Amino acid sequence: MGPLEHANNKELLSTLAGAPAAGVLMEKFGGLTSLAQASFDELQSVKGIGKSKAAAIKSAFLLAQRLSRETYGPAPILDTPERVADFLRESNRLYTVENFQVVFLNTRRRLIGMEIISQGTLDTILVSPREVFYPAICRKAAAIALAHNLCAAAHKLCYVERRVMCSHRLAVLTLTRSIAMAVDGFTSPDGCGKNANLGFTAKGCYV
Repeated sequence: MGPLEHANNKELLSTLAGAPAAGVLMEKFGGLTSLAQASFDELQSVKGIGKSKAAAIKSAFLLAQRLSRETYGPAPILDTPERVADFLRESNRLYTVENFQVVFLNTRRRLIGMEIISQGTLDTILVSPREVFYPAICRKAAAIALAHNLCAAAHKLCYVERRVMCSHRLAVLTLTRSIAMAVDGFTSPDGCGKNANLGFTAKGCYV
């Protein structure tokens, strides 16, 4: 890697976009998260960024996202709120609208898979217990974890959780975790978790 190991974000970005464009991009978007969420059109609105450079920038962020998943191995154990949040954080970092996700686990709380059950707008999403349980049963999951990518709407996760808990016995499943996430924290209905002062919590609910 050589000098790249010590390069700052702007310098690393300049290897993809060129120094002038990298400076404009960092100034316009303010940080890597906003830059990662930028559309192709938004990237190409910067002078010096064409289709190929925009594709290179998007590809770099996607590779980083996949690398974060790869470090967990084929079947990570997700038996704590922190592990669930860490597993989902990088993929959720790029979402700009509400996404309700279900993590499917086996009896040892090892990952079977994850699915986005519903995608909403900036502040609205609709979820039915039926949509949660059907894929869980198809995957032969023994437990599920519910996740939501916008912590500001954690109260809605409480509502969905109550509906799911009322139905879970019909599916012979365990609702193990319910978390609402942000880039640097997570939250749950019972108020425990990292950065709870920012509204991020995590809940373990064995039933």
